[in-house]
Amino acid sequence: MNNEWLTTLQNTGGAIYSTVVSASPWTLLFIGLSLPFVALIILTLYRSVLRNILAVYSIIIYRSRNAVAGWKTQLVVKFRHWLPHRQSCDIETPPPQVDFDDLDIAVLKVVATLKPGFAISAPELAEQFRIRPAQVQRSLEKLRSNKMLDPVIGSNEGFDNYRLTQLGNAFMSTWARRGSHV
Repeated sequence: MNNEWLTTLQNTGGAIYSTVVSASPWTLLFIGLSLPFVALIILTLYRSVLRNILAVYSIIIYRSRNAVAGWKTQLVVKFRHWLPHRQSCDIETPPPQVDFDDLDIAVLKVVATLKPGFAISAPELAEQFRIRPAQVQRSLEKLRSNKMLDPVIGSNEGFDNYRLTQLGNAFMSTWARRGSHV
C-alpha cells in the first residue's frame, strides 16, 4: 500500500498546527473574521468572470445565427428565379371605374343629409324624387354593391332600409370639396 500521502499530510498538518499555535490570538481573530469577506470577493469575481464568458458566448451565437440567416437570404435571392412566381406586375391596370348617374348622386346626397343612425328606403326616396320605387331601388342596389350604402335591419313595404357607409361619406366629402373648387 502506498501511504506516502498520509506522511505528507501529517507533515503539512503539523506545520500548519505549529504556525497557528505560535500566532497571536488577535491574528487568528483577524484571519477568522476576514475569511468570509475573502470568500465573498472570490465568489463575486467568479460570478463576474462567468457572466462575461456567457456574454461572449451569447454574442458568438447571435452573430453566427445572423451570418447564417444572411447567407440563407442570399441563396434564396440568388435562386429565386428558378422558383415559380406570380405574373409580373409591370403592366399597370387602372382602377375600376364606376359611373354614377344623376339619380345615384342625388340618392347619395339625400342619404348623406340624414342624421347619424337614421336610414331611408326606396319608397321614401321615390316620393322625394317623384319616380317609381323600383328605379330608386336599382340605384340603391348599385350604391350598395359599390359599398357606398349599407342595408340595415328592417324593411319598409318590402324594400330594405339603407344608410351611408364610411366609404360613402368619404366619397361625398371628396365630391363636395372638388365641386367647391371648380
